[in-house]
Amino acid sequence: MDLLVPDVERRPGPGTRSALPFYNPGMAVARDLSVLVARTVATGRPRVLDGLAAAGALGLRIAREGATNVEVVLNDKNPRAAALIRQNIERNAIVNARVVTEDLNGHLATNHYDIVEVDPFGSPVRFLDAALLSAHRGSVLAVTATDTAVLTGAKPEAAWRRYLARVRHTDAYAEVGVRILVGYIARIAARFDKAVQPLIAYAAEHFVKVHLRISEGAGRTDTVLRQLGWFRFDPLTGAYHPADEASDPGVIGPLWSGPLAEEGVLTALRPTAHTGYGAARILDGLRREAPFPPFYAENNEMARRARVSPPRLARVLEALEVRGFRATPTYFQENAFKTDAPWADVLEVYRSMEG
Repeated sequence: MDLLVPDVERRPGPGTRSALPFYNPGMAVARDLSVLVARTVATGRPRVLDGLAAAGALGLRIAREGATNVEVVLNDKNPRAAALIRQNIERNAIVNARVVTEDLNGHLATNHYDIVEVDPFGSPVRFLDAALLSAHRGSVLAVTATDTAVLTGAKPEAAWRRYLARVRHTDAYAEVGVRILVGYIARIAARFDKAVQPLIAYAAEHFVKVHLRISEGAGRTDTVLRQLGWFRFDPLTGAYHPADEASDPGVIGPLWSGPLAEEGVLTALRPTAHTGYGAARILDGLRREAPFPPFYAENNEMARRARVSPPRLARVLEALEVRGFRATPTYFQENAFKTDAPWADVLEVYRSMEG
C-alpha cells in the first residue's frame, strides 16, 4: 500500500505527541496481527472501526487485506488526520473505507461495530467505558497501550491510579503488563455485565496489545472474574505465589491468570505475504506457550539466585525436560523461558549445573 505520512522525525519507542497525524513504523507488528485477527474472526459483512486512525495505516490495511465484505470506518477528530486519510483512500483506490471526524467516546455512544480498534497515545483507559458499552455479543475489542512503564511496574503509583492495580517490577515484567491490562478491562466490562476473553494478547517492543471477544450475561462475567487473581513475587527465588490478600506489600494484581490466546483462533491465524517476521514470531511464541502457566523466568536472574554461573538456556530447557517437565523459550524476552516445573525444581536444576 502506498501511504502518505507526515514528514516528522522518527525515533525508537512509543513516539511523541504532536498536532500532526501520527504514524509509527514501530507499530507494524501490531498492524500485521490486527489485520490477521480481522481476517480470521470477521463473519458476514463485518463493520470495523479504527477509532483513533491518525494517518490511517491500520484501518486502510484492514480494508485492503481483511475479509472480502468488510466495511471500515476510520475516525479521528483531528481534521488534519481526516484530510490525510482521505488522500490515502484516494491514492490507493480503496472503496470500502470512509472517514469520520468525531470524538471517539461520542462516536461509540451512537454507533456499533463488529471490531473496534482503540490505539491511543499512551493509556487507553479514557476510551474503555465507551468501547465496552458499545460492544455487543460476539464483537471484538482490540486495545493498545504504550504506557508500558506503568503496566510493567516501573511506576507503581501511576499503575494504582490508572489501572487500580498493584504492580511491581518482576522478572516477567512484560507478561505482567499484558495480564494487568486484560484484568483491568475485564473488571471494567463486568460493570456492564459483559465478559471478555483474550483471542490474542501480547507485548512487543514499547507496547501491549490485547484482542478481546465480548460476551454478555452475569454468569459469563462471573466466570471471567474468577480468572482474575493476586500473586506475590518472591525476589529470592523468582517464584510467583497465589495470594489471597491485596494488603501484602509484595503482591501484584488483580491480573488475568487465564490463557492469553484462544486455541481455535491461534490455529486459524496464519501469516500472509504481508505479515512481517516480528508478527509471525509472536504467533509462533503464543502457540508454543499456550499450554504453560502464567509467568516466565529469566535465565541470568535464576542463575544468580542459585548462585551459579548462567548456563546456556538450551541446557536449562533440556535439564527440565529430563526431569519430566515441559519448557520452552518465551517470545516475551530474550534468554527467558516458560515451564510447568515448580519454582523450587527450577532452582534445583540450576544448582545441579554448577561446574
